[in-house]
Amino acid sequence: MSTTVYKSKIDWWVWVVFLFMAGVTTAMALDSTWWVALSFGGTMLVCALLIAGCWYEIDGDQLVVYQFFKPNRFPIDKITEVKKTTGILATAGMSCHRVSIKFTDRSVMKSSMPLEISPKDRDGFMNQLKEVNPSIVIK
Repeated sequence: MSTTVYKSKIDWWVWVVFLFMAGVTTAMALDSTWWVALSFGGTMLVCALLIAGCWYEIDGDQLVVYQFFKPNRFPIDKITEVKKTTGILATAGMSCHRVSIKFTDRSVMKSSMPLEISPKDRDGFMNQLKEVNPSIVIK
């Protein structure tokens, strides 16, 4: 089977935070407060890595979630339910428009919380998960 890549949807507020950090870093560097500029620059670098290092793949029977370029694999056959949701939980998504994924047991994520991610093409993503595991309930 082939791998399908889904880019993360990025909301406007992520860009506002990034531009704010860039502005503060520049202002601090011009003010010659190098240590403050360095700390804001480090935070800006983390923001850039978060933006560039977040995407999702459906690789055969695995859902792969990349966060900070690090892959986390989840078995699609353990997914019970997917639904569209909006929220601001701190998860592997940079948008309020997300897909909430519930698993059969908590051993998959080592938590009872659902996985919330934000692929740009939510409908295509959910339909492909359903093709791999027809027993998934889409809400």
